Amino acid sequence: MPLHDGQTSIRPTTSALCQSFIGQPNPYAPTAPNVDQINGDTVVPVGSQTGCSSPQNETTIVVNPSNPRNLVGGTNDYRLFNSRENGNDSSGWAYASFDGGATWTDVQLPHLTFQTGATGALSDMDSAGEPSLSFGPSNTVYYANLAFSRLNNGSGIVVSISHDGGLTWSEPSIVHTDGVDSTGTPLPTSIANDKEGVAVSATDSNTAYVSWTQFGPGGSPIVFSVTHDGGATWSAPAQVTPAFTAGGITPYDQGSVPQVNNQGTLYIAYEGAVCQSLACDQPTDHDAIIMAKSNNGGASFVSTQVSVDFDFPFNADVGRETLTGENFRINSFAQFTIDRRRGRLYVTWADDRNGQYDANGNSIKTNGDVFVTRSGNGTHWSKVFPIGTPDDEVFPAIAAYDGHIAVSFYTRTNDPSGIALDYAHVTSKGLGNLKHTTVTRITTQSENPQVQFVGIGLVSGNVLQGEFIGDHTAVAMGTDLMFHPSWTDFRGNPGLDVPNQDAYTQAIAAP
Repeated sequence: MPLHDGQTSIRPTTSALCQSFIGQPNPYAPTAPNVDQINGDTVVPVGSQTGCSSPQNETTIVVNPSNPRNLVGGTNDYRLFNSRENGNDSSGWAYASFDGGATWTDVQLPHLTFQTGATGALSDMDSAGEPSLSFGPSNTVYYANLAFSRLNNGSGIVVSISHDGGLTWSEPSIVHTDGVDSTGTPLPTSIANDKEGVAVSATDSNTAYVSWTQFGPGGSPIVFSVTHDGGATWSAPAQVTPAFTAGGITPYDQGSVPQVNNQGTLYIAYEGAVCQSLACDQPTDHDAIIMAKSNNGGASFVSTQVSVDFDFPFNADVGRETLTGENFRINSFAQFTIDRRRGRLYVTWADDRNGQYDANGNSIKTNGDVFVTRSGNGTHWSKVFPIGTPDDEVFPAIAAYDGHIAVSFYTRTNDPSGIALDYAHVTSKGLGNLKHTTVTRITTQSENPQVQFVGIGLVSGNVLQGEFIGDHTAVAMGTDLMFHPSWTDFRGNPGLDVPNQDAYTQAIAAP
């Protein structure tokens, strides 16, 4: 069932151990045509990560619908020091390109967190992450973040807005907070907000929707809020997850992705659990990809099970689901896009249904595969098309325009016996051709993901390096049929620094 991924789990719990690379040359070759989006990266001056290059992970990227050369990206970006924590933390950064992704300008979002001079309720927040971007008309970009405190239970959903394609950004617009008052004073709360997504109307840059998971005593339903005045005000959170009935969708959900089609219909994809009772203890109970659809601006939703999906195996030493031999946490959350030219909806996710298990259900070897399905209306879905190799493919992202489809993901097929990852893609004209298309490598070298973000094994007591690489990757496609994958890369910038997590991208022509 979906788990709470948020606040404290993305913080390293011991020395970052990147010191093993300090004073040694970067072992990787020049990375072109892969492009590092990070400029002005820093080395952590003091605290638990002293001497380490600051990481960036959990990528998002969008392309301007009226100018395919204008791209905006974002990550969890840890380049700023937080004196309250005595360490670096994610603080909210955007990356803008106006030459089709060849070069990038990095821009700090103003006043989201303590270390960036936040005031009021946001002065309690030490980190801004879970980045989500959406491009609307008139060069307008909405950038949503989860802001939260490391010292108490304060959390909230915040949106920054740009009207010039990502070069300058507004003061933060607060969608919702829990556990903090308007002055930044902590309050008791039983609510934890997590994993938000944002979607702007295709015809009205003042209208945008934000959905997220709200963990509380009754579970973890998906909720949403809407603005019709460009972020000046937001509606109170309303529940997207339907009221539970036996055999239906439960309020145990995560990983929502909203989109608005050209006619104004709101869609929200997420991973949920379908159970006979809220105990979720029957053989027919299962996880599923769910699509919620609203034709009335969120006043009501119709929810449809898109497909059953399957968990990855639980790793007791990490305390989360992982791949065989890896330490980073993994999930089966949906990613979702709309083909603006043809109006079709595409959903992708990865799961371990093809993994090897013994008679007792214990994992022998994971075999994560990527799955894709399509719909014309959000309620009737095509058969599920698998993409993958005999090795793991995970964290997929999807983009589509005028029938051209690009799916990008991590793969272990280039190093099946080790821990190295590559980022790869499958592209086609038409959904049915995806399964006949070769997995094409994007990264120029396989990379070791076990840098930064370490913990201590809950069973072994050993140091486990590389426990977090982000919970998703991203890809966007423009009207010029160029697509732009964006992923967490582990090479750093060879020649400038040591291996560390950076955001990378590349412009690739669709078939």
